[in-house]
Amino acid sequence: MLDQLEKNKKLYSFDLFDTLISRPLKRPFHVFDLVECTGVVHYRFPGFGVFGFRRWRVMAERVARKLSKKEDISIWQIYRVLGWVVHNPAKVLKQELALERALLKPIPENVQVVASLIDQGKQCCIVTDMYLPLWFLRKIVQEHVAHGINIFASSSFGATKHSGNLYKRVAEHYGLDFSEIQHVGDNHYSDCIVPERLGMAVNRMPDRSVRDGASSIFEYFAPHDDFQGNTLAKLGYSLVGPACVAFAKFIKDDIERRGIDKVFFCARDTYLIKEAFDQLAAEATSCYLRLSRRALYVPAFSCHKNKERLFERRISGREFFERIDVVAPESLVDLDPCKNKPLFMQALKESDFFQRSEEDATVLLDYLKSQDFSGNVALVDLGWRGTLQDSMKSVIGEQCKMTGYYFGSIVSSEDMHGFYFNDCVPRRRFSRIFQALPVFEFLFTEPVRSLKRICHNNGEFGYEYVDDEQQKQIELRQEIAKGCRQFIEDYGSVANILHCDSRLYLRSLDILFNRYLIKPDAEMIEAFYGVGHAEGFGGSKYAQIVDREAFTFSGYRNSYWRAAYVSTAKGFMGFLGRRLHSMVYSPMVVGLIYKRHGLALKTWRLKRSRA
Repeated sequence: MLDQLEKNKKLYSFDLFDTLISRPLKRPFHVFDLVECTGVVHYRFPGFGVFGFRRWRVMAERVARKLSKKEDISIWQIYRVLGWVVHNPAKVLKQELALERALLKPIPENVQVVASLIDQGKQCCIVTDMYLPLWFLRKIVQEHVAHGINIFASSSFGATKHSGNLYKRVAEHYGLDFSEIQHVGDNHYSDCIVPERLGMAVNRMPDRSVRDGASSIFEYFAPHDDFQGNTLAKLGYSLVGPACVAFAKFIKDDIERRGIDKVFFCARDTYLIKEAFDQLAAEATSCYLRLSRRALYVPAFSCHKNKERLFERRISGREFFERIDVVAPESLVDLDPCKNKPLFMQALKESDFFQRSEEDATVLLDYLKSQDFSGNVALVDLGWRGTLQDSMKSVIGEQCKMTGYYFGSIVSSEDMHGFYFNDCVPRRRFSRIFQALPVFEFLFTEPVRSLKRICHNNGEFGYEYVDDEQQKQIELRQEIAKGCRQFIEDYGSVANILHCDSRLYLRSLDILFNRYLIKPDAEMIEAFYGVGHAEGFGGSKYAQIVDREAFTFSGYRNSYWRAAYVSTAKGFMGFLGRRLHSMVYSPMVVGLIYKRHGLALKTWRLKRSRA
């Protein structure tokens, strides 16, 4: 932008909002939506709340302008009208100003232009059509732009840029001709056409507003310009960030209610959730545990000594040995472990498995002790069966009381608490996630490889990782994290002002999951082409998340993202696939399938324990 400014001008005037500073919101009026989310608005009559504060606030501004004899008005005049609708206009006004101040951030590259001009000895000023009071604008400008810069605000002068009269005030103040001034702003009419007619040079900035019909609290926030063309970063901002914030708020509220001292977040799927939690609950004690199911599996065996757990679920002989990091004997690779237990147990005795199990358990306990994992603690994982928590119980014993928090759970347990769905309920939420489970897990997975083992060398802990995916795929998750962190920062600036309960967050997530997981657009599906997912213990089954092949029933059954699979299918088979998908993932059918599966699993485990 600096290169586009004419060098011979005596004064450079700048618009303020969306030129030098901006809110991370799609539209300016979303500030009013957030005001209502603070819970401070009390209407004079119950029925007024049906229309929402935003509509009343916009209407009050229009009425105030009609009643005013000046070209522009102040925020005090707006709230004088709004007092006909709300009981406490002064308190609501104070909350709006608090939100504005928390939200407003500088646009670095444009602020740098102002700083460069001032350093060159050029005169600069700010000219803005804005109802906010001058003292408030001065605070914002001093904080984010520069000290000592003159501000010409329509609310103070009663004249606007739109009419051209505010520009005339500026020219009179500096004693300059319009041809000696250049103006920079983003409004097509008041920042370009009007000053050009007066004879000023102009430089128009791009419009930063986004018109997409946002209807929920998380949708009000807009991905930054830096993410344009980066689908995964935008997805991190628009979906992962909101999910992390909502889940973190759920954890914060529940641990406060239960009086839990420490919160432990488990690698690899909760690293962003921890960052959101630290932003929302800065006073809480939290820790990130470098753990995995695979790293716990071997040491847990030395504690529970239950050989039957080695033979849970149907796996191949190769998978049996891969999960415990033992070289598989060629004679057992293709055998069914459950039908050949004596042979497999003999192979374990001939290996170093039992000794290594004891050694790894000692290292793991030392690691947990170093992290102060004791007392009344919360353990946070993404989901779904709580197997990591069960393994931790086997290892840690009665040393601590463990309460598990999961984004969603598919089992019933008194010490496990699912946020988005609990024990598969509500079914509609459960079905949203599980028809695209690999996609969901990919979005939250830390950009590191899966942990295989914790080591202890020379008094320090080290980590062995599984070489289970390409570096390029890990880098894709870094883009997701970049967007997510920006949302956490943006939302975190107002989180302590807002007073939203979990129901509002859940409804907002419903909308986002429907948009991105249930009805993904072509851009999002394209972003996942070439992305693979390793499923099963230790990533024994690997496949592409998005398959380009023509629709088949077997392809649908094996698909990692079924909504995307049927949405890209063409012809009659594609139509049939979409009807099938809507039926299979209806709440009723999902409930029947997974409840029946859960009951069968419990019955099987009970029989195995008695055998």
